[in-house]
Amino acid sequence: MDKQDSRVVDVTAQANALGAGVGGMAAGFAVTLKNMVRSLPGRNTVTIQYPEQRKPYSRRFRGVHVLTLREDGRLKCTACYLCATACPAECITIEAAATPDNTVEKVAKRYEIDLSRCIFCGFCVDACPEEAIAMTREYDLATPNRLANLQYGISALTEREEIGAYGAGYRPHMQYPLVESYLPTEIGRK
Repeated sequence: MDKQDSRVVDVTAQANALGAGVGGMAAGFAVTLKNMVRSLPGRNTVTIQYPEQRKPYSRRFRGVHVLTLREDGRLKCTACYLCATACPAECITIEAAATPDNTVEKVAKRYEIDLSRCIFCGFCVDACPEEAIAMTREYDLATPNRLANLQYGISALTEREEIGAYGAGYRPHMQYPLVESYLPTEIGRK
């Protein structure tokens, strides 16, 4: 961090300078008031006004998951269960189904991630041989109560208009270009 980003306030020195003859509590209030006025909106502050302003995150940020698609629009997931096996929080549930396509042995009939249990470690993304799951930079998962439904199924992991504002996040082979058409909805258009 820069020295300008984090300023150390020597309260004792300021209180002694202000408090010659004034009580200690009044001197402390004066220091607090002086620093509070200095950090009003519109001045050079580190604080952002969330949710109007958003902090930009790194491309390696591990946010909400997204299931990627094949060129024909089908899921890339082959229901191999490697992501569910690698998950330390055991929050991924997969059910496989047979497919009439001879090039693919099976597909995911049900793919759910319980984001209330997920620790966003990225092990599922690392384990996937098909790069069928990626992470985005979306971090807004606030809910009014802790029992809210954070169980994201196939439709919630593929049809996500709000992800376009955040962009693609962590994936295992970032040195290779991501085929943007594999990503659903708005990310592929960004």
